[in-house]
Amino acid sequence: MLYQPPVAFQDKGNDKFELFKNYLYLSAGITVSILDSMENEIQNTGRDEVREQLIQAARLVFARYGYKKTALDDIAREARKGKSTIYYYFKSKDEIFKAVIDTEAEIRKEAINEQISSIEDPKQKLKTYIYVRMLSLKMVVNYYEAIKNDLLDKLYFVDNFRANHLEAEINIVQNLLFEGIAKGVFTIQNPELTAKTIVTALHGFEVPLILKNLSDEEIQKSVDEMLNILFYGMVTK
Repeated sequence: MLYQPPVAFQDKGNDKFELFKNYLYLSAGITVSILDSMENEIQNTGRDEVREQLIQAARLVFARYGYKKTALDDIAREARKGKSTIYYYFKSKDEIFKAVIDTEAEIRKEAINEQISSIEDPKQKLKTYIYVRMLSLKMVVNYYEAIKNDLLDKLYFVDNFRANHLEAEINIVQNLLFEGIAKGVFTIQNPELTAKTIVTALHGFEVPLILKNLSDEEIQKSVDEMLNILFYGMVTK
């Protein structure tokens, strides 16, 4: 399924594109200071500044038009570089798109770690992970498109990317469950199966989040309801 930006930003000639840039970073409900620190950390890893500039420009262009409708000319125009500069760093549109989703995967990972690393209570930690995980999908729209858009199936890196994404998510949730078991908070017979069930439920929840553009409050309420079922069950005791 192809992610669509809010309608106000879909027109290729729309003068509101600058607002869409802000939308990418702010709609996830994560503070600007955290996002700035994540971006700076990624950009200051010693890699070529021009390459990073091209990746950041490509993030915006792919998010605006989608992978299929994006041309390298669009990326060059956004980066204010010649098309030959793109070819110096990337062999094709596929390759620069891969660099974009790799970058966004790192941004998403840092956003989640930033929010959960200092939480001691296992229930609150799991709840925060799920909440930030869902919100961060708004921030990394190209990453989400690579996961969900069937039109990208033929890209050489997509299958491995999707498999790694799923495995990483299951491992994170499983580790959170193990932490809760060790602290005597969770009593779970099969943490691996429980982790897979939680991740599957989260994937199902992504569709209304993206397509219906739920508010942060609506997402929070849905996460709370899902976790109430997980923690306390559906039957009276």
